Amino acid sequence: MEAGKKINWYEVSYWGREKAYVLEAIESTWISGGQYIQRLEERLTELLQLPNAFAVANGTAALQLAFLTIDLQPGDEVLVPSFGFMAAANVLKLMHIKPVFVDVEDEFWCMDPKKIEENITERTKAIVLIHNYGVISYIEEVQKIAAAHNILIIEDCAEAIFSSYKNVYCGNFGDISTFSFHATKTVSTGEGGMVSTRHEEFVEKIKLIRSHGLKREKKHYWHEHYGNNFRMSNVLAAIGLAQIECIEKIIQAKKLILKEYQDRLAHVNGINFQSSFPDSNPLLWVVAIYLDPKILNTSRDKVIADLKERGIECRPGFYTPYQLEIYESERNNIRSYECANRLAENIIVLPSYPKLPSSDIDYISLALTELIS
Repeated sequence: MEAGKKINWYEVSYWGREKAYVLEAIESTWISGGQYIQRLEERLTELLQLPNAFAVANGTAALQLAFLTIDLQPGDEVLVPSFGFMAAANVLKLMHIKPVFVDVEDEFWCMDPKKIEENITERTKAIVLIHNYGVISYIEEVQKIAAAHNILIIEDCAEAIFSSYKNVYCGNFGDISTFSFHATKTVSTGEGGMVSTRHEEFVEKIKLIRSHGLKREKKHYWHEHYGNNFRMSNVLAAIGLAQIECIEKIIQAKKLILKEYQDRLAHVNGINFQSSFPDSNPLLWVVAIYLDPKILNTSRDKVIADLKERGIECRPGFYTPYQLEIYESERNNIRSYECANRLAENIIVLPSYPKLPSSDIDYISLALTELIS
């Protein structure tokens, strides 16, 4: 192994006119609102074939905007996967709305539709459908359940932009969809996010809540609705537009990284890759692998520590509510976390930023193979 080698888990990649557009935004003096926000929204609407797009400050703000738009109230319940990033659950707790955690399944690592039905009550208002790591979740099954119980789907596409199912991009399957453009995401603005909805009656409400509830065409400082400032800045939108202009390069790079990892590691006993659904075309945010504890004589945490000793930064899988002390009141049903806990304890997320060199993938794969053999 190479002495002094250092491979970061993620590095921001620039593809085209990011710097030029940022400078243009700054020189225009429109650093809050401005043309780049509108251009980014229009381009994403077109590329993702969405009915609309509303840029916001970050992916978590996008989720809160979605929850406020559907008028969730304290005491309401929302189903969320027990394995996944906790942004939605955290926001729900802050809003005094009960997150009800539903277990995921072993193959795709997404919310198990068989477990959804048993968690629905008369207080259930919505399902948050997370496409973990970019793998499309159980779209049709969840849509049928939601329709049967008259509950809404919030489609969390933070990790799955440009993933598709039956040639339809994610973001088109929920009643409201949310996206993230965090620095580590496939398309990055540094911090940023987006909301889209297929319901025309939600559009005006999203616009109002996103910007203090103000109706500026009436008069200044006239609040039509309770709102917040969820807006994205023009400077960050400039970065995002430059990235979107190079999206085909980004997609090709991300797919190549997954293929190279699979070519090197799929044959290694004890390593399993996340599966994807038939008729789907996932664009993975990151490459995650499952270390099978039934086969290996080492723990996931030890492997991460040993990789760090070799200069390779990795991440664990998401922690579940059962493992997090702040969710003590939600931990009463261990069956809600059976598969989620197993995944959380055994997943490693590998370095997988778009410009990761093939030579580094070789180095990572060899180190990993040696450590678990």
